[in-house]
Amino acid sequence: MALLSSRKLLLALYLCGASGLASCEARQPPVVTQTKPAKPQPAPAAAPQPVAPKAACTLINDTLAGQPFGTEPTVEELLRTGAKVLSRKPFANLHEANQMDTILMVSHQGNSFEFYRTPDKDLLRQAVITNFQPAYGQRLRATLNESARQSGGPCGQLRLRDTERANTISATFTAGQPSQARVQPYWD
Repeated sequence: MALLSSRKLLLALYLCGASGLASCEARQPPVVTQTKPAKPQPAPAAAPQPVAPKAACTLINDTLAGQPFGTEPTVEELLRTGAKVLSRKPFANLHEANQMDTILMVSHQGNSFEFYRTPDKDLLRQAVITNFQPAYGQRLRATLNESARQSGGPCGQLRLRDTERANTISATFTAGQPSQARVQPYWD
């Protein structure tokens, strides 16, 4: 039996040699590799073009205009965190005879605040914000960004007020972010 197997092997080798090596490989079961057709690559999405800011936007929103800082900074809070009193000016109270109040100017981290000080409270008359790093500046930035979004997108100048036109915020934007804001709440 071994002789018969050896003969078959010799015969196979002879035939392979005679017909070429390629035909020997042909007797092997072919290895089938299926190539998947190349998936068409989606065209790269074009980078969104920056929207040119509108020159000026105006928004009327009682909530945003009424509380632009969220929680309004107080004189005590500002002084506790390093603010300096720039000036104190006496001011005659228009509603209480013989009562003198004070106009208090305060500077905090490059921002300026003007308060109307009575014996029992301080009322913010005006604030000019150029440094948005303090907590009150971050809250104001969020209000201004939300106002710009509600007015339809980026603005160069933004004016925010309430329906009674009592509270007004005017802001200038640079590169899509507030760079300066003037807050003027209502006071009598």
